[in-house]
This record gives sequence, structure tokens and C-alpha cells, in this order.
Amino acid sequence: MLASTLLFVAGVGYWVAANRDAFRSFANALVTAGSDVNALQAAVTTRHGVPTMYAFVETTTLVEPLLPTLQWYGALAGSVVATVLAFAVYRAVWAERPFKWVTTNETVGVGVVTAVAATVYGGPLLAGAIVMPFVFTVVVRHTPSMSAASYAYVLGVTVPLAVVGAEYAIPAPPFAVDLTAAILPVLTVFVLLFSVYVRPKLFG
Repeated sequence: MLASTLLFVAGVGYWVAANRDAFRSFANALVTAGSDVNALQAAVTTRHGVPTMYAFVETTTLVEPLLPTLQWYGALAGSVVATVLAFAVYRAVWAERPFKWVTTNETVGVGVVTAVAATVYGGPLLAGAIVMPFVFTVVVRHTPSMSAASYAYVLGVTVPLAVVGAEYAIPAPPFAVDLTAAILPVLTVFVLLFSVYVRPKLFG
């Protein structure tokens, strides 16, 4: 859970670092706005030259393709599919309970391969956005101290992936949309950790 969050945070950091001048313009707009509500609203809705998460992912190439484009993308997707199929075959042939919930080992295996493939394809921002919902779903399911309502945490960390998908159809949404996608998952993790580990000690 923390590893997938750190991967996403690294992706956000890379997004900020690659567009430091645009983010500096945003920071200056916030400082200039002060307590002026209208100016603050303008500061968080204007893009300041910051590319959307989707645009950033689309233009991020950490590893140059080793094959023609379609074959390269097929190889990346195939590595994930092959991992899933390997676990499925193991369940079908050797597992005592082939229809049990996703195990920790399966989560780690699929998560790592997916993270690597997504990072190669579009950088750590995309990788974190894809892996977090999967990992958090499994963690919530396997943690007895969490109630059914805790699946709201999964929704919180799914926002970045939803925003990246939405920006495919809406190329230039208000900057606040990307800010929310960057901040909400981190807040979700803090709330989850507080609820599971800190609140029981404070309130019994």
C-alpha cells in the first residue's frame, strides 16, 4: 500500500519537476492572491502552462521502445496478462481454494509487473495511478479492522486514474482537477493510517 503510494508521489514529483516554471507561476499566483477569494479561484483554475496529467503521461518516455510501437505496447501489456494467467493456472491446478480472494503474493506479483510496465509506458505517475486502486482494494479486503465503508479509501486513490481517463476526452480542464488528483490520494492514505493505527489507541 505504502509502496504504491510512494510510486504515485514520485510520479507527482516528476510532473512538478518537469514543469517547475509553470508550477512556480502557480505558486506566485497563490501568493499574489492572498486572501482575495476571486484571485484564489482564478489561481487554482488557470493552468499556468502546467500540462494535464494525461498530456504529461502521454509525452513521458523513460525507456525508448525496443520494438516497433505496436509490438512494444503489446509486449508491455502481455507481461501483465502473462503474470495474471500464471497465477490463474496455479490456482486452477494446485490451489486448494481456486476461487478465494486475491492473495498478498498475487497482489505483489501483479502489482510489481503492472508498475514496471506502466512506468516504462508513461512514467511513475501513470504507474501509481493504476496500481493504487488494485492494491488498496486487496488491502482493505484483507484487513479485518476495516468496515465495508472503508472501500471509500479505494475511491480516494482511484481519482488520479479517473482524471487521466477523463482528460483524454476533456483536454484542458481547470487546474484544480489535477491538483485534486495529486493531493487526494495522499490525504486518503493519511486518513486510512490514522483510522487503522492511531484512532484505536486514542479512543479504544
